[in-house]
Amino acid sequence: MANQYVSQIPKQGMSMVCTDPPGYYSDADLMKVFDKGVASDVLVPDTSTGRVPVAQLQAHVQGLESTGIIKKRPTQQVGPAAETDYDKLMEQDAKFYQEMNKEYCFYEQRYRYALRLFLERATSRNTNDNTAAQAMLANTKLLNIRVNSVLEVMNYLAQTRVSLTNANKDNINKYNKLINDRYAKASKTFELLKQDNAIVLTQREMVRYTEEKNNYTMNQIGVWAALNIVALGTIFYVYRSG
Repeated sequence: MANQYVSQIPKQGMSMVCTDPPGYYSDADLMKVFDKGVASDVLVPDTSTGRVPVAQLQAHVQGLESTGIIKKRPTQQVGPAAETDYDKLMEQDAKFYQEMNKEYCFYEQRYRYALRLFLERATSRNTNDNTAAQAMLANTKLLNIRVNSVLEVMNYLAQTRVSLTNANKDNINKYNKLINDRYAKASKTFELLKQDNAIVLTQREMVRYTEEKNNYTMNQIGVWAALNIVALGTIFYVYRSG
């Protein structure tokens, strides 16, 4: 896959699709991991670009495919080749993106909760809150990585689908032309059959075909007869000359 993909995606810009976080999370629940999710604690954005490197994303997605968390592209047999079954792919992707949206909200709510607690403790006049603020800062950073990794995986998969569609554009155009050609032939036949004198026209075409075939046969006979006459004349000439 090319190293170019969407350069700007919202870091925490999907709050409108998630409900507000609850008033309280226990420490264990706050850092809980979404079951069979796509997020990763090691997909840390590059400091120079602010994005996770494509090579890391590609390796991570391949790992998710090998474990079955991301289902592989469904195919169907078309002649001797196996091609993508786009109906099943669309259905499969729709379900999977719903699950990713749930996972995003799972982490986004916890991230917003942790960020709020960090800010409260970091700005507190009580010096005893400094230690708690540092601990919450570490949790906030990790939850931020999980939130962004979900978005990065979602974006990577979306770009992969675009590349897949573009790669199959030539095949799609080829099949469209084949369909249109067959449709044109079928329409011509239908126009003939739907006429009231379809039987007469069919018989006329058969007579014309038979006449053409007879003419061709007669021409062939004439050619062979002429060749035979030439051959006999040649033999006779050679005989007289001897």
